[in-house]
Amino acid sequence: MKKVILFSVLFIGLSCYNSQAQKIGIQTVFERNFERGIISRGDNIPDFRMKQDSMNFFLIALHNEIPVIEFQKKSGFSNEKMEKIISFLESKNWLHKINGKYKPTIFIASQEDGKALFECAKPISNQIAKSIEKMLPTIKAKFNKTEISKKQSFNEWSFFILSNVLLDNWQIFNVESKFLGANMRPLRHKKNYYASLKEANKDKESFGIYGNLVGKTSAYGNNRYKINFPETKYYLSLKDNKVLTEIATEYLPELLSILEQNRKYSEKIYKKLGYSNEITFEEFFMWWYHFIYTQATDIMNTNQLLKVPEGGNFIYQIEYN
Repeated sequence: MKKVILFSVLFIGLSCYNSQAQKIGIQTVFERNFERGIISRGDNIPDFRMKQDSMNFFLIALHNEIPVIEFQKKSGFSNEKMEKIISFLESKNWLHKINGKYKPTIFIASQEDGKALFECAKPISNQIAKSIEKMLPTIKAKFNKTEISKKQSFNEWSFFILSNVLLDNWQIFNVESKFLGANMRPLRHKKNYYASLKEANKDKESFGIYGNLVGKTSAYGNNRYKINFPETKYYLSLKDNKVLTEIATEYLPELLSILEQNRKYSEKIYKKLGYSNEITFEEFFMWWYHFIYTQATDIMNTNQLLKVPEGGNFIYQIEYN
């Protein structure tokens, strides 16, 4: 059995190494739609519009190794205009020069990149899904101590707990600080945040990545543009939130162990997919981790460890102090 598993992991690794994201041309860049993504807290957000002067397309073009002059011809911008755009993006720390070439400082992923990113995530995603399955009896026992469990089943909360609590919103800072050792997010125009431009999906959010939207009424899912908030039926009290935090804390050492076991592999993928020519490993991994836990979530859904809600969203309210 161990040999079979080892061969399977090796095959996935080779499959990933053989996959190289296809670069897209300048015409395709202007034809596609990309969404801006931000990982931040408070008012740490961009203070400018990315679509102004096609700055988003410019960064995407550079990511696809399209020369500045080719972008300039397509956009019809003058030399003065291009110099102004470049200077502006540099001042915002969204653009820098590496080995004599302008490159984005933010994470960019086209459809082609996304396919390679998911393919290369498989060894880590599968390992995470298996570790959660192994811990499931303990997780369910903890859940049974909540007030929630008196009215609703674990199955109803499985998506929220196994994905959001164990892997995303309750853990993202731990992945940053304890795995990446990043105590401060990238500084951009006196604001600290991670940024991305990911190709949009017609039916769901970019690449179907699950994320958390926090507010008076919150949502976790990958279809947060289509939310009917009045149908909220899940409530998380301070007391129950404490129990879920304990579940996340108990799983954290396992998650960090898996990420650490795959650190060298992750660094190879960072170089293999060309991101090392543009951005820091920390910036790359923070976004790739979203692909990893999304894939792990979908694996658990396929294996019936959790149930993704119809519509792709888990709508809830959380009690605050």
